[in-house]
Amino acid sequence: MATYIKAGTYQVPHSDEQIEANIYIDPRVIQVLDSEEELVVELTYEELRGIMAIMAAEQEKTHLRIQALGRNN
Repeated sequence: MATYIKAGTYQVPHSDEQIEANIYIDPRVIQVLDSEEELVVELTYEELRGIMAIMAAEQEKTHLRIQALGRNN
């Protein structure tokens, strides 16, 4: 069963353009569509898990740096 989510207005990086994002979720993919229902990005769940793992690793790296700085002071 597919789900649509109206996510709001987002600033396009390195541009003055803004888009209204609509998110389409089904059992195979997640798609982000603009206000004219044009595809902006499509991710499989495997790709999304990879992105989330990288984000978690970056957060952990930052957390470890903060801990190290706290110990040095």
